[in-house]
This record gives sequence, C-alpha cells and structure tokens, in this order.
Amino acid sequence: MTLPSLVTTVRIGLSPVFFALFTTLTKNGEAPLWAALLYWGLFIIMEITDLLDGKIARKTGSVTDFGKFYDPFADSFSRLTYFLAFLMTGFLPAWVFLLVLYRDITVSFLRLLAMRKSIVISARPSGKIKAVIYAAACASVLTLVTARAVPALEFSVPVLAFLQDALMWITAATAVWTTIDYSQGLKPSDGA
Repeated sequence: MTLPSLVTTVRIGLSPVFFALFTTLTKNGEAPLWAALLYWGLFIIMEITDLLDGKIARKTGSVTDFGKFYDPFADSFSRLTYFLAFLMTGFLPAWVFLLVLYRDITVSFLRLLAMRKSIVISARPSGKIKAVIYAAACASVLTLVTARAVPALEFSVPVLAFLQDALMWITAATAVWTTIDYSQGLKPSDGA
C-alpha cells in the first residue's frame, strides 16, 4: 500500500470512532467541553488526511487508479459518517442526509459505469467545492456544540444555530449540483 493510501486509511479508521463518540456523548445538542474538543481533534485529523493524501500522491509520483477510487470512497465514508451522527443527534434533517447519501451512491454508480468504458472519473472542481462545503457544515455543528459547552459563549448559540441550519441547506443544494456535474463525466464527448 502506498503512503497516500495509508493516509487515506486513517480517515476511514477514525470515522467510526467519531460516530461512536459523537452519538454517545452528545445529548440534546450538547456535550461536555472535553468531548467537543475531542470531536474537533478527530475532525481536523480526518480533514487534513483528505488534503494530504492527494498532495503526497502527486508529489511522490504515486498517483494510481486505485487511489483515484479509494480517496473518494474514504471521503464518502467519513462525511456520511459525520452526517449520520448529526442526523441521529438532531443536527441534520433526514431529507438533507438522504440527498447527501443519494449523491454519493449516484456518483459511485457513475464511476462504475465509466470504469466499464475504461474512463476514470477523477475528482471534479465541483467535488472540491463540495468537500469544502461539507467540511464547513461539519465545523458548524462542532462550533455549536462547543459554544453550548462554554457558558461564556452562550450568547452566540442562536446565531451559530442559524448558521448551522443555513449550511445544511447549502449542503443539500451542493449535493444536488455535484450529482448533476458528475453525471457530465459520462457524456459521449468524453469517449463514453
């Protein structure tokens, strides 16, 4: 296994840890401060691995077709894990989770169809934008949980809750947009 793939594997391995901790320690939208800080630590490590695996692969000349599939798989794995944890703890409406889930299943299906035609659908610019928006949505939940754990930040909770809700709407819109964009990867002009 290449170094970039090992970095990607860290993201996959930490995802169920994040889920177990978040769903166990977060009750009624609140968690102890130490737990909120732990969530942040796991989230930051997982997001950094998403940034590093591709950079390492390009820098070391170890870009592989396996990595082109493994990285998006790990992205879906980790982000669906975040969003499922948020659904189960009341931070995410079920319809938003379904749009994110349907987007990831559809893009995976499109990649399989493309593979049958010897086309590798790499990450598209819209996918990079989606990654930033999904990370921001996750960070908004963690920020809200953290603010609720610090009495001095209680004043900010209504604004943070509004921003968190807004980011979930943006997440839903992004899921729809990127599904449409990735479907363009199978157009006949690309050799499909």
